[in-house]
Amino acid sequence: MEEVLVKCERLDHFGRGIGYVLGKIIFVPDLLPNEEALVKIILDKKKYMVGEVVQLVKKSNYRIEPKCPYENCGCALKSLDYLKTLEFKKDKIIDILKRYGEIEGVVKEIVFSRNIYAYRNKITLKVKDGKIGYFKNGTNDLIEINRCEIASKKSNEIIKVLKNSDLSNVREIVIKDFGEVMLIIKGDMNIEELKPLVNSIYINDRLVYGKKFLIAKLGEFKFYVSKDSFFQVNMDVALKLYNKVLEYLDGGKSVLDLYCGTGTISLFLSKYFDEVTGTEINEEAVKCAFLNKDLNNISNVRFICGDVSKEIHHLKADNIVVDPPRSGLTNEGINDILKISPERFVYVSCDPMTLARDLKLFKEKYKVKEVTLFDMFPWTYHVESVCLLIRK
Repeated sequence: MEEVLVKCERLDHFGRGIGYVLGKIIFVPDLLPNEEALVKIILDKKKYMVGEVVQLVKKSNYRIEPKCPYENCGCALKSLDYLKTLEFKKDKIIDILKRYGEIEGVVKEIVFSRNIYAYRNKITLKVKDGKIGYFKNGTNDLIEINRCEIASKKSNEIIKVLKNSDLSNVREIVIKDFGEVMLIIKGDMNIEELKPLVNSIYINDRLVYGKKFLIAKLGEFKFYVSKDSFFQVNMDVALKLYNKVLEYLDGGKSVLDLYCGTGTISLFLSKYFDEVTGTEINEEAVKCAFLNKDLNNISNVRFICGDVSKEIHHLKADNIVVDPPRSGLTNEGINDILKISPERFVYVSCDPMTLARDLKLFKEKYKVKEVTLFDMFPWTYHVESVCLLIRK
């Protein structure tokens, strides 16, 4: 298709360069602010275009040589100086909260990741036509990889073995590495060469080798990790995030952890409060939470399996913590919190758009006091937010 000269004015919320061609906006991955490039137009819609860089004409002073050689992968910011990626993420959250939540002046800092490579304890590899890698952003086109720079060292050792394996009957492979390693395979393959590298292998949801659970360590706590359980992908930043949750709670005797999953936050807080109650509708997650409670010999935490809206009349606490999925809180969940009406509560979010939407709905009765950001996912456009809300 047509090639044009584009100057990047700024980055959008997904880390793509934004320019203009004949008055129409064009999004260009891996084009940084103030750079100019010869760009091939690969998509031309009525209101916007998408392009890809053919040749850089003018480079930014903040462009670095990325470790990752693959284009259109998940690391949208891999060519930008790391400190500048932190600025981008902070400015992004400030903009989204102002534009969609009508909230200003609350974002205080962004906490960096000590490890900016090899930090991920979980990766999901796609397999297509016997080749392994990641799908290009927004497509089912495979980017075949030899290694992943943000994945753990052991994950890359496994990728090397997988590259030499027959994957013709495999669709997806998940690697979880917490010191102990689990493989979750969709499809069928010979696993003999993989066994020396791992502690657990599931094929099509069935345990075929090793342990049912891994054990992950976070601070002084241990947690069982099942094939389906959620766990933060960056352990160093996760510990900093949980400590910020504790700081924002600022005392009291009791904490209610809504949508607690496998109880990670509940158990972390148990050392600092007389009573912690976690609620979760997913039965398997609650079973894992009880196992984690026993693993750490904790007695002042209780877990309730059920719909919060139905349990709400029995729940009271000085503080509330909520860490919902990317889709954010439901209207019922927001009403649940308003019914309990704690003096303060802490909202942990991995999606700024749903966060802004939800915080706006709390504005009548709560003030957003402060937001701290955490770079859980270096080189990507994602960022975690921890928000403190105080009852008016």
